[in-house]
Amino acid sequence: MSESRAQRNRFTRRIVLAGLAVFVTATAAVHGLQSSLSPRDEAVSYYVHGTGGPLLTAGLLALGLASIVLVAALGEAVEGPGARIGRWLLGIWSLGVVLGAIFPADPPGHWNEPPSVAGMIHGNAALVAFVVFPLGALCLARSFRRDPRWTSRARLLGALAVAAAASLLLFFASLAPVFVRPGPPVLLGLSERVLLALYVAWLAAAAHGLPRSAYDPAS
Repeated sequence: MSESRAQRNRFTRRIVLAGLAVFVTATAAVHGLQSSLSPRDEAVSYYVHGTGGPLLTAGLLALGLASIVLVAALGEAVEGPGARIGRWLLGIWSLGVVLGAIFPADPPGHWNEPPSVAGMIHGNAALVAFVVFPLGALCLARSFRRDPRWTSRARLLGALAVAAAASLLLFFASLAPVFVRPGPPVLLGLSERVLLALYVAWLAAAAHGLPRSAYDPAS
């Protein structure tokens, strides 16, 4: 691999990690500013309506753009079965995050009412993004295992992909009461935060793996 591509990968890693840091910092900040909301029960998206709400919008945009940058870099950094579809799925995730930032969720406490247009777009974009992320990560896990440039990160990325898929199942379980009773979700905030933490961890691990693939002598 050329030195110029190696430099691009180093730059990409910094951009992606910076975007993830902005998202994590913004999310932590709005939690501190809106302590009246319960992290156990309320979705992260609800914080957009309170003090410091624009910080969350900026954080989501940073997360989406960081994901787009990483997906573009993975086009040159990983090959093998599942790599292309994995990148496409992560591209859909990235678009969903950006749409979720542009179109805010409806305020909390309206789960049993028809959503606004913005709330409907936000909810559908978030749902699709949450579903495709672990599928994309699992598709890429197979390629990471077979690509010598990713040897040192393949096991961690595979484990995080499986954990992300498990967190998605827990997230859907928390939503089940809405469709069964009907009634409010159970532990929605907690399950969503576990899901987001694992997704961000996978993105960070993948970004950190880029310099290793760039400097591999066989590349």
